[in-house]
Amino acid sequence: MKRSLKALAVVILVGGAALFAARPFVPFTPFGGGDDRLSGPPPLYMDLEGEAKVTAITLADLSDSEIEDRARRPVETIVQVRSGEKLTELLGRAGVASAEATQAIDALITLFDPRQLKAGQKVTVTHAPAPHGFGRGEFSKVSLATDPIRDVFARRTDKGGFKADQTTRPVSKQVAHYSGSIKSSLYESAMAAGVPVQVIINMIKALSYDVDFQRDIQQGDSFEVMFEGWYDTKGKLVRPGDILFAGLDLSGSEIQLYRYEDSLGATDYFNAKGESVKKALLKTPVDGAKITSGFGMRNHPILGYSKMHKGIDFGVPPGTPIQAAGDGSVEMAGPNGAYGNYVRLRHGNGFATAYAHMSRIAQGVHTGRRVMQGQIIGFVGSTGRSTGPHLHYEVLQGNNQVNPMSIKVPTGVKLAGKDLDRFQGHKRQTDLMMAQIPSATHMAVSALAKMGPKKN
Repeated sequence: MKRSLKALAVVILVGGAALFAARPFVPFTPFGGGDDRLSGPPPLYMDLEGEAKVTAITLADLSDSEIEDRARRPVETIVQVRSGEKLTELLGRAGVASAEATQAIDALITLFDPRQLKAGQKVTVTHAPAPHGFGRGEFSKVSLATDPIRDVFARRTDKGGFKADQTTRPVSKQVAHYSGSIKSSLYESAMAAGVPVQVIINMIKALSYDVDFQRDIQQGDSFEVMFEGWYDTKGKLVRPGDILFAGLDLSGSEIQLYRYEDSLGATDYFNAKGESVKKALLKTPVDGAKITSGFGMRNHPILGYSKMHKGIDFGVPPGTPIQAAGDGSVEMAGPNGAYGNYVRLRHGNGFATAYAHMSRIAQGVHTGRRVMQGQIIGFVGSTGRSTGPHLHYEVLQGNNQVNPMSIKVPTGVKLAGKDLDRFQGHKRQTDLMMAQIPSATHMAVSALAKMGPKKN
């Protein structure tokens, strides 16, 4: 009997110890921090060692002095912004009283517009340490990163109100250089090479005047890009800047674009001959376009007989924004028979463009209105005589439709004289810079300046 009681006592003790060890422990205060405030955490959590490594700590691991030290630290809670959530609502969710939240936001608004909060963004809410060592004290600070470089915060003052301030992370301006072979698409291949997404998007926009990304790019073609960026002390890119050079080698045909500021301070991209990349008309007025029907005779999908197709059909999802192919004035905007919702723009040099089957026309686009190249004029749909969502796009020379893919549209500025000489000097400096920076690396501007021209 005694042996049985001893065995039972041992089981109870072991079981109790196991339950205590398995019980989740929440430390009195968080420690660590880190600056990576833009990554995606759970909606609400304690910031433990930069949110990356959570180490199981028990009171038995700490000395009395360490426990007391932790109890005296401010309590920081990082809260993630929900979709459509206001800063007042977020602070309320973090346990801040309405009146104090209003005071803090009134101070913070001098440095940051709370309406610019984005879903997923993180806000750090700080409370003073609890006076008795347990829980937390009064709300003392709210802070957030407005961009990868700047943090803003509102802190409680000795008088009880709140005062706003800001801090910036140390960064340096550097130049990065990337190149690579295209396997499937420019976007995917540049991503795989390490080029930031925003740089790729800007690169595609700059090249889109000369490149049909559906038909011109083949497997084995190559790309090269050089851009400015701001890097932190660990060499991490925190914000990309301007593209200085973008180039493609398309089956031996080279396209090279240089960013150049002319003598009047205007900035644009120019090819190696000093010709502006901008054309009077864009090649494609919708992003991600796939040509589903070209210009010329075809068997009409609805009428059932051969008929001249006087434009190009781009297959894109419904609702895709449609851009004005060039600067001009609205000649017609509204329903137009088989064309459905239709817009026609009159440009300079005798050209016009037309856009048909829109789901709707953009607000403010009406007859007589001026539009700029790239401005959204409507959205892809399937109105009129249409078998499905697509954009029917026409280019007219005079009053006659012509093939948008074969016409030679007027180019933009062509540098000449002293401006051309100045550009050629700038081009040589850009080429030298690319030669000095190995691919997939970046180098400080000051270091490049010290290297100077290479001696023969």
